[in-house]
Amino acid sequence: MTSIIARLVLAMLILPVTCVVFIILFVVVARPLAGQPSPLKLLLMWAILYAFVGLYWTLLWGGTVLWTRRRVLHTLGGTALALASGVAMGVTCMMLNEQIPPPLLVIFGGAIVPIIWVTMTVIVWRETPAERTLRLAAAGADSIVCPICGYQMTGLREARCPECGALFTLEQLVAAQPTRAAAAPL
Repeated sequence: MTSIIARLVLAMLILPVTCVVFIILFVVVARPLAGQPSPLKLLLMWAILYAFVGLYWTLLWGGTVLWTRRRVLHTLGGTALALASGVAMGVTCMMLNEQIPPPLLVIFGGAIVPIIWVTMTVIVWRETPAERTLRLAAAGADSIVCPICGYQMTGLREARCPECGALFTLEQLVAAQPTRAAAAPL
């Protein structure tokens, strides 16, 4: 099994594993058998669960990400956005039905946070075309990028960029490559 396949399988397991951790935390931290759990105990439970999800996901994919200042800032911003979305969900549920007990509002609001955070990291952490080109070049693979938009065209069967639609002759495409243009005689 390749490492990417193993990572994908582990990524698919994040939901059931998180559910098991949630149940364990709910029983141990919130202690619902001792009466209605307090909102503070539920917030502690969510904080521990968020730390688990963040650690799991970062250990799984963090080594494949080219960490730039922009990515770190967007990840932190996405974390704040996910937390704010959880609060907004709880408040919205409360406004829709004032009869919902506060602990249930904390559960509703808390459940959306890891979903939004993981989805946001998928978007923020994805490899850009320029990063893919650099990765392929570092691995010694020849690469062809679109001179207009930078889309990685290596392996395509025609000289049309599927990203921007530009059509090139092979000669134009090869001549426009940054490494080839820099190495060409003057």
